[in-house]
Amino acid sequence: MALFAGIIAVVAALTVYSAWKRNKDLEQLAASLGLVYSPYGPDSAALERTGLEIFRLGHSRKAAHQLQVQSRAGQVSFFDYSYTIGGKSRSTHAFTLALITCAGCAAPAFDLKPETFLHKIGEAIGFRDIDLPAFPLFSDKYRLTGPDEAAVHLFFTPQRAAWFENNPGLRVQGAPGYLVLFRREGRLPVDAWQGFMEEVKAFASEALRQ
Repeated sequence: MALFAGIIAVVAALTVYSAWKRNKDLEQLAASLGLVYSPYGPDSAALERTGLEIFRLGHSRKAAHQLQVQSRAGQVSFFDYSYTIGGKSRSTHAFTLALITCAGCAAPAFDLKPETFLHKIGEAIGFRDIDLPAFPLFSDKYRLTGPDEAAVHLFFTPQRAAWFENNPGLRVQGAPGYLVLFRREGRLPVDAWQGFMEEVKAFASEALRQ
């Protein structure tokens, strides 16, 4: 019993230290880039009001470690985010996200993700996505879905489709006035934040320019 309690105490201490270290490392990163850092993230209710799918999933939603930059498309907030699914048998999903507030980019509701073998199987048995006939490479690399197919086609202009073909790997969700981008499930290591920030700023500058 004492051994079990000791193991729990060590795990708890390591968790606290890891959170402290991440906070300090991100604070230093922000200082080196001349940015303002907050250990807190956006309010979860405000995130849900964006209409973006990821902010409506699960419960116990939390955002932390926020950095903000201005881009040509609008303000971009980078932060860690997590939510929990289930009750007794629960699982927590964590991400590092970039939220673009983009009133002028006319984004419809959509979900764009790199296409996997499982997605291809789903299509073979009838689960449709939205293809861009003029960009077969885009349609081969990505699974694109949304409730208003015509609006999605209007948003994914040749310029935007070409950008995604040349910069593979991003997951993007849209809703009117907002876009959220991330690489994969899991919080990015602090040493990967700057590269992710540059990628998102390039997307905002090149793919969202009016």
